Amino acid sequence: MSSTKEKTCFKAVRRAVASVNSDITLKEKLDTIVRGTARSLSASASLVFLDTTGKKLVHVSSWALPQFYLRKGVLDADRSLSEVLGRQPVIIADVAGDSRIQYPEIATRAGIFSILGVPVMSGGSAVGSIRVYTRQRYDFTNQDISFVVTMSHMVAMALAQSRQPQDTGTQAMPLRQARSVIFANPSEEELARILDFYNIEWVYEPRSFPLRWEDDKVTEMFTPDFYLPGLDLYIEVTTLKQSLATRKNRKLRLLKQLYPEVKIMLLHKSEYALLLARYGCGPLAHTRARGISRVLYSSKQIEDKVGALARRISKDYGGRHPVIVGMQRGFICFMADLIRCITIPLDIDLITISYYRGSDHSSLKITKDLDLDIAGRHVILVEGVVDTGMTLISILNHLRARKPASLAVCTLLDKRARRIVDIPLDYVGCVIREEFVVGYGLDYREEYRNLPFIGVPELEKSR
Repeated sequence: MSSTKEKTCFKAVRRAVASVNSDITLKEKLDTIVRGTARSLSASASLVFLDTTGKKLVHVSSWALPQFYLRKGVLDADRSLSEVLGRQPVIIADVAGDSRIQYPEIATRAGIFSILGVPVMSGGSAVGSIRVYTRQRYDFTNQDISFVVTMSHMVAMALAQSRQPQDTGTQAMPLRQARSVIFANPSEEELARILDFYNIEWVYEPRSFPLRWEDDKVTEMFTPDFYLPGLDLYIEVTTLKQSLATRKNRKLRLLKQLYPEVKIMLLHKSEYALLLARYGCGPLAHTRARGISRVLYSSKQIEDKVGALARRISKDYGGRHPVIVGMQRGFICFMADLIRCITIPLDIDLITISYYRGSDHSSLKITKDLDLDIAGRHVILVEGVVDTGMTLISILNHLRARKPASLAVCTLLDKRARRIVDIPLDYVGCVIREEFVVGYGLDYREEYRNLPFIGVPELEKSR
């Protein structure tokens, strides 16, 4: 390393240290580190973090990289360089034809020739990577690698200083901490808060899909609003008038034809409003139920459904002594009747949830965990109603970490129309359409739980 380059690298480290110890935001600190890394090596650079699954890599900061390269899609940690999973620096001398490059054509189009990837270590685990990109073949020296390793330590220090007391784990926090997004409209920001509430990791506009070409030039593209790495699902939010929603539907149909492997859903205005109401915001959160417009299931119909589910469970779990786990308050009536109809020995436990609301985000939180040790046990999670599936997937992941022998879900009501997370339900009483329902343990603003039937409340806008 030349003396001039050595001085440049030293200045970059000094600036990184000063930024880490300053009062600027975490995103600004990371941007300073990435910018200094790139300029010191006369290259481009990016910072990627693992998502909550530990399988995907998401860009959080970059310098001198084109937007189409950044929006090529979320990276697979095991297919892209693999420096994070291997916990060792990786050098790609020539991206052309190298199997460790997930998107070689886009890298070539961006003018990238050589790449150096250095893992970022935090709490003994690799949580991400600093990557350096050059436009010509570049033989990275040991001094170059040592410099980038030092800058990766700066990233780890910035993360450690920004960690909140309620933060746990090593993979889930860096991406959320470093997130700094300017949303195109308020509805997207509200959905992001809901996803944070349910501990579902999201990335904003990470990929643009070409839809039409003229010769070799892309003439139409579509960039979904959100990508949920843990679910491998794209979401497009629409609160627009019908004519514009129709245009989005056309693009989605074309996208599915061109990219059949991509999972994507359109969240319509009505579905979005109902989702917001459950979170406690949006127009429907300011309504009052004035009565019951109609009864969906009478007491006798509910009794028949519960009895049928209990018979199936008794048959399927004969000789296995399952643990029945109830979640939240909506399960109370259903679970009480269900266990009285099950004819095999069983154990019962409860799990309750709440959410932490910090200065910058809210998240789902276990407020009462299981008392029983479910390791090696057969567990059935009981819910009154499953709609989006976002709460359920968080609880299932929590229970799977306890290593049960099996884990099944039993719900009385299944709102498949609202499903965002594709979760297999093992025992379903009734499939219902998209609408608010109350009664038999289910409430609307803490009312109507004690109704002996399940009905649809009348909603009247408050004045």
